[in-house]
Amino acid sequence: PFPTPHPPRLGPDARPATLNGVPYDEVLLMDDAVIDTIREIYARGQTLGRNPFAFSKLGDSIIATNRILRVFDRVNPAMGSYDLGDYAYLQDTIDFYRGSFYRMGAATRVGLRTAWIFDPKWTHSSCQDDEDMLACEIRQNNPSVMLVQVGTNDGRSPDLFRRNYTRIIELLKEQGVIPILYTKADRLEGPSNHTNKIIREVAAEQHVPLIDFDRLADTLPDRGLKEDRIHLNVAPTYNYTRADTFQYGNTVYNLATLIMLDRLRQVLFGPEATPAP
Repeated sequence: PFPTPHPPRLGPDARPATLNGVPYDEVLLMDDAVIDTIREIYARGQTLGRNPFAFSKLGDSIIATNRILRVFDRVNPAMGSYDLGDYAYLQDTIDFYRGSFYRMGAATRVGLRTAWIFDPKWTHSSCQDDEDMLACEIRQNNPSVMLVQVGTNDGRSPDLFRRNYTRIIELLKEQGVIPILYTKADRLEGPSNHTNKIIREVAAEQHVPLIDFDRLADTLPDRGLKEDRIHLNVAPTYNYTRADTFQYGNTVYNLATLIMLDRLRQVLFGPEATPAP
């Protein structure tokens, strides 16, 4: 039902190997075991008819905002434009997943806690009566990838968070949807940072990709957070030719996500797979 991605296209582009001075392999975690798991999940998803050109978002207000990813679909002129600068090679990945960046979907909700994800009472009005938000979003968007940004609202019960978080990842793998996980920039649970520790441990146990944004936040003024110490602060533009663009939470988050999606695409379809028409 879906076109096959084009064969790899070779080019001379010189590509950055760091983000804010941090090597990719320290913040975009995808070792050989993860690569094997990605390919297994993708193969399972293709037997289930998943769309290789679509991703979805599962998360709270950190990701459920106009300032995260939506500009790349160029749907709303009020959001302005973007300039990728030295990261211009990522345009192929933007084109590959076109339509997914602007989408919020049924699995995004302000204040989201992991326990809500499996309770149909928290689902969107477009979902079926007995359907939880994750099942609803998979049915509606049929993604091959899911960006998973949760944990900010789960700091009080580490054990419950671990159980719910593991359940999310296992369910996505069963459904043939590749999870991309994120650590968070805030420290709502205090100096223990136990939520991010759990996210890292589950990512390692499940062999799934992780964007360690907690580590990237170390490179940003005020950890890239607004005065509320929860939400990411917002750059004046999405112009990555400007040095100050790399000093804001939302623009670094966006770029890290694009780089991870690009690396995922290369694993599945070749070093420089080009978008389908």
